Amino acid sequence: MTRVLEGACHCGAIGVALEVEDDTALSPRHCGCSFCQKHGSLYVSAPSGRLTVTLAEPDRVSRYAFGHETATFLICSRCGVEAAALCEMEGRLYSVLNANLLSPPLAVDPASVPTADYDAEDIPGRLARRRQRWISNVTIVEG
Repeated sequence: MTRVLEGACHCGAIGVALEVEDDTALSPRHCGCSFCQKHGSLYVSAPSGRLTVTLAEPDRVSRYAFGHETATFLICSRCGVEAAALCEMEGRLYSVLNANLLSPPLAVDPASVPTADYDAEDIPGRLARRRQRWISNVTIVEG
């Protein structure tokens, strides 16, 4: 049975809808990098899921890449919420979603969620992990 998890940034400029067959497979996790730690992001992904990101106000969305610049973060420039990380590989868009946008929130204790450390990954390894674990069906809708 398909379930749709929906949410938005605080002001509503970025909306999300994640279709999943089994929401127990979302595997929530924190990223240990300084950017994600400062934003308090709690990421989920479902490799077979479908994510639609709606940019209701595209001019209010900032895109930020740092480090290896293999991912781009979508950040609302009005309310400051980081919504998702995107990675384009071989013409396909992959993503992890910041579960803090979801309403209702996930029934998970953030303190019990593991923090992943990806510092030792080389770029090919990082991209391979994303191909395997990130949401592989991503659509960005503007307007």
